[in-house]
Amino acid sequence: MSTKRVAIVGQESLEGVLREGAGKGGVVLCHPHPLYGGSMDNNVVEAMEEAFSDIGFSTVRFNFRGVGSSTGAYDGGEGEVEDVLAACRFMSSMLRGDERLVLAGYSFGAWVSARAASLVQGLADLFLVAYPFSVYGTEELRAFRGPIRFVAGSLDDISPLDALMALYKELKVDKSLRVIPASHFFDGREGEIADFIREIFGPGTGGPPCP
Repeated sequence: MSTKRVAIVGQESLEGVLREGAGKGGVVLCHPHPLYGGSMDNNVVEAMEEAFSDIGFSTVRFNFRGVGSSTGAYDGGEGEVEDVLAACRFMSSMLRGDERLVLAGYSFGAWVSARAASLVQGLADLFLVAYPFSVYGTEELRAFRGPIRFVAGSLDDISPLDALMALYKELKVDKSLRVIPASHFFDGREGEIADFIREIFGPGTGGPPCP
């Protein structure tokens, strides 16, 4: 398995890290808010990368426009959707036709992933950690018809659990949820996110049935 720095070319040139897997599929990993220190080197993003890589997925984490060595500037979510689409095209170009494409995001990255999801050709799953319900709406999230996997922190005031549970009950899609006793930052709880990924996407799994 190799890890290398890559440039993802879309509207901007995005700095990324690609880890090649064993043919299970591909995962695009989206980081938290650029204006509050978010980058592809975030603890939750790296934990997701490690877990997906462990079970055979290729992964790419990248910096949104204006972060690190990525060109451009923060664009309030609009340009960042284009960044996600560029990263998905990049990953899709590396996959065989039978490999699944997963879009995973944390906090701001979860919101942008949800906004992009319906525009990504061949997207198999959304994996969303700490979707920021207190800041952003859920219209695009409700519009996605594929499987959605949620991770929530029971102590998270940016992603209140009651808001997630209300939405979760309404969604008529294949879905699953893991609630972790953690704040929005999941400090020391990253391993529990990784364990959930291994349960959902690991060998022989197709995801649990919708409750």
